[in-house]
Amino acid sequence: MRRSFWILTVVILCCFPASLYGGVVLWEIFDETTGDYQGATLVDAFHTINNTNVDIVYNGGLFGNLCQPPEAHTCVDMDGGAGPGNPQGQLQSSMLFPAGNYLLSFDLIGSQRGSTAATTVAFGNYNQTFTLTSYDDTSGIVTKQLVTLDSPGYLQFLSDTPGNIGNLLDNVVVETPTPEPSSLILLGSGVLLAARRFRRR
Repeated sequence: MRRSFWILTVVILCCFPASLYGGVVLWEIFDETTGDYQGATLVDAFHTINNTNVDIVYNGGLFGNLCQPPEAHTCVDMDGGAGPGNPQGQLQSSMLFPAGNYLLSFDLIGSQRGSTAATTVAFGNYNQTFTLTSYDDTSGIVTKQLVTLDSPGYLQFLSDTPGNIGNLLDNVVVETPTPEPSSLILLGSGVLLAARRFRRR
């Protein structure tokens, strides 16, 4: 009887959506591509849209150590260069996120090359433009920003600065929120109710 109860409990938990538990949905640090890559249109979990391109820059590579902390190793220059289309990059997630609540984190820092640049981040009800001076390594750091999607949508990072020197992007994370205590209580109540009915049989 006890074994059957636990089997039933597991089945019930599996019927609840994954968003109830919280967890990482997208985690992108852009380290799958090693070395510098100019004019990229495919960037790991993202791709460019509207005939634009971006540059993948690597610390110790052609451009020096642009990926300053909290970024590391490899990051994305939002303004591309020697590639197809417009170098004023527009990155979009390959994943279409279902409607719901999410926590958005990312590291967006200045160009590190003497130029001020602007980047707009668009995701559901979150639409924020970051205008960063060259060595601004703090104003574009966002951690666990609550975002609501009323309908399925993509995460976008859109350069607002023409040319081939843009802000630098790294460490993009999208999570589902940890459930509120009330949700856990509701879940526990459902399991207990099901267990009582099961035992009566």
